[in-house]
Amino acid sequence: MRKYILMVVYCVAMFVVKSVVAQDRTALHASATKQAKKLVKQMTLEEKVKLIEMNSLPIERLDIPGYNWWNEALHGVARRGEATQFPVPLSMASGWNPNLIKDMTTAISDEARALNNADAAADKTKRYHGLTLWSPVINMARDPRWGRTEETYGEDPFLTTELACSFVDGLQGDDPNYLKTVATIKHFVVNNTEHNRLHVRPDVSERALREYYFPAYRDVIAREDVESIMSSYNGLNGVPCSANKWLLTDVLRNEWGFNGTVVTDVGVPGHMVEKHKYAKDGAEAAMMMITAGVDLYSGSDRASEVNEREWSKQAVQQGLMKESDLDQAIIRNLATRIKLGLLRSDEDNPYTKISTDVIGSEHHLAIARQIAREGAVLLQNKKNVLPATPEKYKSILFAGPYVNDAPFGAYSGNAAGIAATPMLGMKVLAGDRYEIKSQLGGKWLFIPEGNLNVLGKPNTKGVKGEYFAGKKLAGEPISVRTDRSVNLDLPKPLAHIDPEIPQPTFSARWTAQLTPNRTGIHYFSMTALSGARVWINEEKVLDNWHSKASNTIESKGLYLEAGKSVDLKVEYYNDEVEPARALLKWIEPQEEVNIENPEDKLLIYVGGLTWRMSKESHDRMNSIMPEDQMKEIKALAAIYPNMVVVLNGGTVVQLSELNELVPSILLQWFPGQEGGYALAELITGKVSPSGHLPITFYTNPDKLPDFEDYEISKGRTYMYMKDNVTYPFGYGLSYTSFDYSELKVTQDKKQVTAVLDVKNTGAMDGDDVVQLYVSNLDSEVYQPIRQLKAFKRVSIEKGKTKKVALNFSMDDMTWWDVKKQKYVMNPGRYEIQIGKSSAEIVAKQIITIK
Repeated sequence: MRKYILMVVYCVAMFVVKSVVAQDRTALHASATKQAKKLVKQMTLEEKVKLIEMNSLPIERLDIPGYNWWNEALHGVARRGEATQFPVPLSMASGWNPNLIKDMTTAISDEARALNNADAAADKTKRYHGLTLWSPVINMARDPRWGRTEETYGEDPFLTTELACSFVDGLQGDDPNYLKTVATIKHFVVNNTEHNRLHVRPDVSERALREYYFPAYRDVIAREDVESIMSSYNGLNGVPCSANKWLLTDVLRNEWGFNGTVVTDVGVPGHMVEKHKYAKDGAEAAMMMITAGVDLYSGSDRASEVNEREWSKQAVQQGLMKESDLDQAIIRNLATRIKLGLLRSDEDNPYTKISTDVIGSEHHLAIARQIAREGAVLLQNKKNVLPATPEKYKSILFAGPYVNDAPFGAYSGNAAGIAATPMLGMKVLAGDRYEIKSQLGGKWLFIPEGNLNVLGKPNTKGVKGEYFAGKKLAGEPISVRTDRSVNLDLPKPLAHIDPEIPQPTFSARWTAQLTPNRTGIHYFSMTALSGARVWINEEKVLDNWHSKASNTIESKGLYLEAGKSVDLKVEYYNDEVEPARALLKWIEPQEEVNIENPEDKLLIYVGGLTWRMSKESHDRMNSIMPEDQMKEIKALAAIYPNMVVVLNGGTVVQLSELNELVPSILLQWFPGQEGGYALAELITGKVSPSGHLPITFYTNPDKLPDFEDYEISKGRTYMYMKDNVTYPFGYGLSYTSFDYSELKVTQDKKQVTAVLDVKNTGAMDGDDVVQLYVSNLDSEVYQPIRQLKAFKRVSIEKGKTKKVALNFSMDDMTWWDVKKQKYVMNPGRYEIQIGKSSAEIVAKQIITIK
């Protein structure tokens, strides 16, 4: 409670500061730039190159410490140990609630500062320990086959802009003299495929860039003065983005007025030579990047082989660029560090006072749960199977592969506290009202975090992980930490994902107390790419220590008693194999379930996708549900008439067949560490679902235009797709109902305003998202079918009516005229449409622009 009170006081204080502090940080920028210029003027060329690469080296004589720029905070501080893990961005976007997103990133930046404040001085040079956060991702999710769709806010530029502005605002803070943390919007630009991202340079029309791919970046810069932007791996119109002067200087700086630091994605300098084959060597690559507008390039993990920061020195020495070009880059990236307070006295910096008490606080967990509540989308609810009430059902049964999983998604860290699984959430919040059982017997599943306790720490869930250099578990461990379970699956390169693991070979030991749920015969399996062995109560039950083959070994049956703990020990070594993989699973005894009177039971099947099925470096070229899950769902649906499928995942799934099989479908994305509790509240009707899709669910994505075609006007997104839609952008059901009426639209020279009444006509309180779209009826050039221009999330008690006002600028109705090289607005008729989704327009009015 004390932590909660402290957080409330802190948040109130920050709100007061916000009300009196101007957002314009012109004075801070001018002061930091002046100080940076003074420092750079004193540097030798050898000293300057120490600061051009992300792992910046110290310059002791000028009191400039070393600093590693790479840190991640896409939905919580990532790869940094324990921190609050929030739902993924697609879940955030489904809530359509910018204010809540700012609350979240205020919490994230608090935790990032707290961790940084607690670091020893030497730790500030470690990866993922800094205050420059490489988030958010604001690329457009133009095609659901893209592997990183889960990291985005969906397919619409306006929704993305609103959420990204709130995200950046919360990260960077409100103090006029210091940045709290640095937000880095990425990846600039058209980073939308994974399989060829390191070398592809697609042709994209300027109109598509100006109207679809650019607006979120442009507007976040204009509205939030974002401090950093990351150039993408790919190229644009034949030129690598990190060497594209038109993109990084002409547009970004000269046109949009960006004055912060441009960083490249990791490994870009080498890719310029080896993948794009655009530069003949490292020196030329450095010249191309720096003269195009890059201020900090991010090298690869080949530091022992290639010193990439030296490439900039070689470029100067060979006359490829002027030393003043390098100076300009160093001045900009050094100014960013100065704005954070990293190169000056921090006595007046309010953010250095934030302690680790904020990490996983009640306040932060409440925000995580609220985002999970609002981000869940009820896609189908035939026969009003949901909500579950004691009057409807006596029992709630669980099935599916992720019942005991709390999926975080990509770019996550370890939960601060217990991560709530669907089963745990239901038992904690509704276990006194229902008989709650699992149908999971006979399946290989990861051992849930809730069944594991760190040895010697009975109140700490998970396993103790010890990581050693070399493959013999020798000497003192390089890293000791608490892991959620023995579930190590790290893609290449390992160091990008988990820098605490020694390179290039390593070994690990995990220990815990394991407490079974049921009495009976249990089986264990271990999947490893190198050697692994497992002990239960000092009895070696699995041993495959000498194999380098990718295989799974299974134990004989072991009799274990429910609630009686046993000691678990797992050892593993990785012999320079990438990915590194050590996966411990078990089969529990079947729990007895009475299948008589199935109509009295609600079956919750938790399935969908894992983040490994669609992720960075891996596009998902089809959107079908996993075949094994569909077989299981068919079998269960034949028994249980009241069934809800809860979908995890970070991208679009084809649902036509599933729609016919089960009455109810709830999309929860990857809901973070509070997702299990949020799910229980949604299932039982404590909260009515209110999420709305930020992305179109296509009936058959194979009918979309070619994956490599970036012209969305050819039939992508709700703006240009006329059919092939199962669930449209903006769609979402509720347990209650809302009626829209009395629409009145007015206009002046600057803006359009729509006012309407929204009435909750259902039986319970609830939230709705009122969406305003515009269609240009008289354009002589192609235009979107309709385009989102405003929205508002509203909470309305049952039987009550609220008057809702939506407005947008006249400038938002312009399009890019390539010949005139500017945005223009056609005179004529525009239809203002109020929708419950992009496909369900319930009120409209035409205005005329002269």
